[in-house]
Amino acid sequence: MIVEEITKAQPHLFLDMDGVQADFFTRWANTFGHERYKDIGSKEQREKSIDELNRKGPEWVEEFFATLDPLPGGMRLVSWLRQHNIPFTVLSAPLRGNNEASIRGKRTWLAQHNPSVPAIFTGHKETEVLKALRRGEPPPILIDDFKKYIESWTAAGGQAMLYREPLVNDIISQLSKIYNIK
Repeated sequence: MIVEEITKAQPHLFLDMDGVQADFFTRWANTFGHERYKDIGSKEQREKSIDELNRKGPEWVEEFFATLDPLPGGMRLVSWLRQHNIPFTVLSAPLRGNNEASIRGKRTWLAQHNPSVPAIFTGHKETEVLKALRRGEPPPILIDDFKKYIESWTAAGGQAMLYREPLVNDIISQLSKIYNIK
């Protein structure tokens, strides 16, 4: 008699782009003469700097996103996901005020650094977890560097991991347990 192992469906993984795979924050800071984005100033000053990015025009915004440097930890995570055949979707918020140009730039970046991966661009990431839950799938996982998205994702019923570049090994370890990878 053969005993078949019954495995439950695996949760779908959503992976943020900016701050996880691509170094948006260093480029943003450098654009304004700083090393770190928090050096731009208060939250209000950082919001004004986003408006200033938008005033540079759609071509500039597209090029800005298309030429971001990859983050080594994020690229290591993507490589690990591919090595273990874990499907994932890129879930990224477009730049407020210049959605289309930022999405074009992000698509160009993804074509170079993470080709053939589906991507969704929205500032309302929690809607994706709600769609998965309505389909009866296990709660999907979001890996994101922005605490606001982590909180809204988990509030909507999903699983989430806060990404920090130095902690990529911890995320890989957590994913190994979730996806039962030895």
